[in-house]
Amino acid sequence: MKNFEILVKRELKILFVSVKHILSYSSFFLLVFLLFAFSVGPNLKTLSSIYLPILFMIILFSLILTSENFIDEDFKNGCFKELQFLGFSPEQIFLAKSFSMFSSIIFSNFFLIPLTSLLFGISFSATITVFYIFLLSSPTLVLLSLISALFSLQIKRNKFIQFIIVMPFFIPIVIFASSTDIFNYESSNNENFLILFGFFLITLPISIIIGKLLIKETNQ
Repeated sequence: MKNFEILVKRELKILFVSVKHILSYSSFFLLVFLLFAFSVGPNLKTLSSIYLPILFMIILFSLILTSENFIDEDFKNGCFKELQFLGFSPEQIFLAKSFSMFSSIIFSNFFLIPLTSLLFGISFSATITVFYIFLLSSPTLVLLSLISALFSLQIKRNKFIQFIIVMPFFIPIVIFASSTDIFNYESSNNENFLILFGFFLITLPISIIIGKLLIKETNQ
């Protein structure tokens, strides 16, 4: 447990000292969001009705396209091998990377979601609901994105194959997250919240096992 805490502190220090991960995610997020907003037009009613699906699709693609940044440098400079040589298990490395990535998108979206909600005419109460949905769905999206990035190391960065392998697993999370009614409180929303949390409980152990195997493969 102590080793894991040391590893998490290392990842968080790297994350907040070098803010390139946060900047790359945030810049891509804002650019795509603004393109969507301008393409739809100034009709706030139309914008607000499609806000949630657009939000989660952009979060998804932002995560996939920036997830490699969290592991690429450690892979190239041999840190994965060095950390395992120092006694850190592949599971600890994977979880520490996941926590760092999760912290990055939480920090970024703490500002991005209210900003984009304002642009789309979303009320404050609906924005709180959006952020709650994001908190429930983002751990699963982070785990899958990191698995996707580790896969890309094994398949020589072929993005097309990477999307084919991993994308189907993202679809259920995006569907249940974006189908939640953020403007009206209904019991069906509670069901969606439980389903999103259930996805995380299922994804966590499977991701740890796959992440462990993929990190071990980087030593080959």
